[in-house]
Amino acid sequence: MTQTDRADDEGVPPPPPPPAPSGGPGGPPRPELVDEKTAGRLGLAAIVGLLLVLGVAAGWIYVWIVLGIVVMIFLHELGHFATAKWTGMKVTEFFISFGPKIWSFRRGETEYGLKAIPAGAYVRIVGMNNLDEIDDPADEPRTYRQQSFPKRLLVVSAGSIMHMVQAWVLLVLAIGVFGIPGGSVTDPDSGDIEAFPVAAVVADSAAERAGFEDGDRIVAIDGEPVSAYGGDDLADIIRTHDVGDELTFTVERDGRERDLRAELGERPASAGGGEPGSVFLGVSSSTVYDNDAIGLGEAIVRSPGEMGGFIRESVAAIVGFFSPSGLENYAENVTRGGEDEPAPSGGGGTGGDEGNRMVSIVGAVRLAADVSDQGIGALLVFFFGINVFIGLFNMLPLLPLDGGHAAVAIYERIRSRRNRRYQVDMAKLMPLTYAVVLVLVVLGATALYLDIVNPINL
Repeated sequence: MTQTDRADDEGVPPPPPPPAPSGGPGGPPRPELVDEKTAGRLGLAAIVGLLLVLGVAAGWIYVWIVLGIVVMIFLHELGHFATAKWTGMKVTEFFISFGPKIWSFRRGETEYGLKAIPAGAYVRIVGMNNLDEIDDPADEPRTYRQQSFPKRLLVVSAGSIMHMVQAWVLLVLAIGVFGIPGGSVTDPDSGDIEAFPVAAVVADSAAERAGFEDGDRIVAIDGEPVSAYGGDDLADIIRTHDVGDELTFTVERDGRERDLRAELGERPASAGGGEPGSVFLGVSSSTVYDNDAIGLGEAIVRSPGEMGGFIRESVAAIVGFFSPSGLENYAENVTRGGEDEPAPSGGGGTGGDEGNRMVSIVGAVRLAADVSDQGIGALLVFFFGINVFIGLFNMLPLLPLDGGHAAVAIYERIRSRRNRRYQVDMAKLMPLTYAVVLVLVVLGATALYLDIVNPINL
């Protein structure tokens, strides 16, 4: 009797033939894989579509700036990823953005991909602390918590190190290749003055009677180029004269130069910015410095001092912001919706005090677009400043920032003994960590609010 005959005799149906491999030739694709691939394609299409809409509606410079920020964030996480791999730690994920996954692929033990909420990026290293459970006990020797102090400190600091490397490259390119005002990020007023752009002309003033117009660029006074006056701005130059003096101003307008003869008048009481009755031209102006590139060699030599000075200024700004008076000022700024104090009318300057501000991603993109009007060098300096600030801010010794992990590693090193490895109980630090997260969320939300209701104007 055959096996089939016996099955029939016993009332048992014969077994079905084995199914074809899922998704392979001769078999239907698995629905869940189709759904995941479709979702990924739709997500990528949505991102590309949003970038196209942004470029068409606002300008392609905004698209390039957004992509530049994405690259900056990617390089930060690449620092963590590369050092973790180099030191033997197990990295299971490397994603741009957070939230629902829209596209990913796997290479070896690491999944790479893109998620839906553009709020940063992350690298997942197994076993970051005593609360981090791992799926396979065999991976314990490759966890972050089991590595030596130098390896742990390197990995958590690598993101900020990458920001500083980016900042250095951007600075060298800015001052060495493209040029920036004065050839310096710490002392731009040290360069030669190129022109005094006229932002506004005061009604019934000497400037209006002489024929000045908004947008004129003053390039010479009485035949002397403005660079001959050293670092003096236009107001300083005017104050060296008396009411009734006549000066010839050479201005650039529509690509051509012309001379305007003005008899200096008296400052009206409504003008502000000086003593009523003092000598007065009647224009609101700024100062533009020469943007001559200094060459790569000199830029490389000068860059350490430039970076050092800028880092000191940035540290002072961060300390000032988080001081009691700085936080009080920021709270007042948010309460009044970021409205500036009224600026004095007349020829004494433009714009009010922007107040104590943090800048959100929306504000950063908008400012970068404004800065780009001043040339590629100015845009590179803007990204230089962002990299320095994020690199420093990220190393504040507070969890969940990288500086908090560095502080924990240093504390564990201090408490450890030759034959006894000390590990911090992360559960005890979680309340403080949640408090820091809350503060960061509030700062981010209020910065976004200010950037929407009262954007910073350059």
